[in-house]
Amino acid sequence: MTETEKSIDTLIVYCHPYEMSLSAAVLTAVEVGLDRTGRSFEVCDLYADGFDPVLRAPDLALYGEGGTNDELVRRYQGQLSRARHLVLVAPVWRNDIPAMLKGWIDKVMLVGFSWEATGHGLSGTLGSIIESVDVFTSSAEPTERLRAAFEATLMDGTFAQLGIEHRAWHNFGGIDQSTPEDRKGWLAEVERIAAGEDAA
Repeated sequence: MTETEKSIDTLIVYCHPYEMSLSAAVLTAVEVGLDRTGRSFEVCDLYADGFDPVLRAPDLALYGEGGTNDELVRRYQGQLSRARHLVLVAPVWRNDIPAMLKGWIDKVMLVGFSWEATGHGLSGTLGSIIESVDVFTSSAEPTERLRAAFEATLMDGTFAQLGIEHRAWHNFGGIDQSTPEDRKGWLAEVERIAAGEDAA
């Protein structure tokens, strides 16, 4: 088995352009938590990769057959195929995940790879590969104001449709009014979650 074919425990998809952001610190906390328990992982840094999230005409010409000409999409699908767990790290912008991350879902989660059409909705197949997904976000809005939309659309909508049974959204709300101690506590909680430990 080659290096690129080796299975990994967790694939982390990271979506933030600023290295001093709280999201960057959350990414580090996830990595520390995984390292602490010896779980292998890889990181897809969408901005660093120069990922194009826009579905264009050539993409849509192949969409119905699950095809793509985007080498990054093929790479991301290969990484997903070797992982057991998926982690997303991103900010909340305008009450939603960033367009870059939404485009990753649109372009990577193709028919035949993560779902099949049944005539009565989607039948998710990604669950045969990915056992769980954890989404870590941070927002200016309080978490409870976002919960209904995030859980209905992203967690119990998109990821449920893809067949992932175990899904969890973890948000640090009210970031603009938070203290350094608040953020330090959040990062410690992220480490515990990533390590599979009970949060305090």
